[in-house]
Amino acid sequence: MTPNRTCLFIIFITILVSYPLCASNKIPPAVPEKLKDLGGNFTLHSSKGDISLSDFKKKVVLLYFGFINCPDACPVTLSNWTKAFNQLNKIEQDRVQGIMVSVDPERDTVKELEFFTEFFHKNIVGVTGSIEELKKVNKLYGTDFEALAHKPGKNYGVKHSVSVYIIDPFGKLRDISDFNASPDTLLKKIRNALSIYY
Repeated sequence: MTPNRTCLFIIFITILVSYPLCASNKIPPAVPEKLKDLGGNFTLHSSKGDISLSDFKKKVVLLYFGFINCPDACPVTLSNWTKAFNQLNKIEQDRVQGIMVSVDPERDTVKELEFFTEFFHKNIVGVTGSIEELKKVNKLYGTDFEALAHKPGKNYGVKHSVSVYIIDPFGKLRDISDFNASPDTLLKKIRNALSIYY
């Protein structure tokens, strides 16, 4: 290899090696004014142990509060996530995570949540916690939940947020979407959040 080619080769390798470092050292843009007081790290429980939002740094996270027996909004939400995730390429899929927080700990066990979320997509995990833990997480995102009055052992509904919270790879709340946003709309929002970091 000639000296000139050697120099070019070294420069090329240096760029390739340093690119991920450059990407990970990006400074996050300002959070939209309406969202600046919302969001934050939390830890809840899954079938595989405790899971924190911070476990998914460098990924775009879609966060949703729901419950397994939800008759409408929850299955629509996760179905749309699935369709959006399936339009991502392999590299993008590795950088996206869905989290469904069950606000019905009376009925939703962590094992049942695992079966429920994995039915939709491998990139979705189900978590829950005590009422106190769940109240704290909901408060972080400016929402709340309430189980409707019911007799023990009887079916009941749960009032909960029907928003999808889109969190960027820096762990900042970047956008809020409707539960029934189309897969194409979600896809655009996911890629916008990814572009902040990568």
